[in-house]
Amino acid sequence: MIDYASDNSKRENLIHFIQVTQKLLEDEGLKSISIRKIASNSGFHNSTIYFYFKDLDELIMLASIKRFQKYSEELERQSQNPDSYEKFYAIWECFAESALQYSCTFYNFFFGKHSDDLPTFLNIYYDLFPEERNKFSSDIEAMYFGKDYTERCKKILIPLIEDSRTRVTEENLDIVTDITVSLTKDLLGRKCSNPDICSDELQKRMLDILHFVIDET
Repeated sequence: MIDYASDNSKRENLIHFIQVTQKLLEDEGLKSISIRKIASNSGFHNSTIYFYFKDLDELIMLASIKRFQKYSEELERQSQNPDSYEKFYAIWECFAESALQYSCTFYNFFFGKHSDDLPTFLNIYYDLFPEERNKFSSDIEAMYFGKDYTERCKKILIPLIEDSRTRVTEENLDIVTDITVSLTKDLLGRKCSNPDICSDELQKRMLDILHFVIDET
């Protein structure tokens, strides 16, 4: 992506492109987004978009963070629960409700082409839109700015290692983490491919599987 730090006009154009893309996401959905459509709605030529962004996926990643805000605020509230076990499931329930509502956006966000660069995109977005950045607890900061989705899933599992209500141990932590990541990818992928699938049923399925894998019997 273009370096905008010392050029205010470039910064303003970046903000404009992101805002146009955000509106298109709301009005038409992720699958209908194209460089041509963004350029047309922005009042620029297609080639100008590529001057600012390496590809369409970079722009979509930045534009998608807006949809992350409501989830972020609810997630922060859930993170205040001092009970690690209850907090773990509250976070996952919050995630499932939000992610399944915008399944394609969240799938791209966590498993798309640039998903491993999420911390970079978050930093850029909140530099461009500082008024949207909330103050998060250390737990939520660690989740957001972990290097990838696997690391972020692991961070909220670690407090369960010492909890007698779970079977999570240091020895099986990586396996349990892989299961939660695969579960998320599968359910979001299914909902994105088939929007008519009942979100409530998928959310229940996710939580049932998590309880089966994690809870001490």
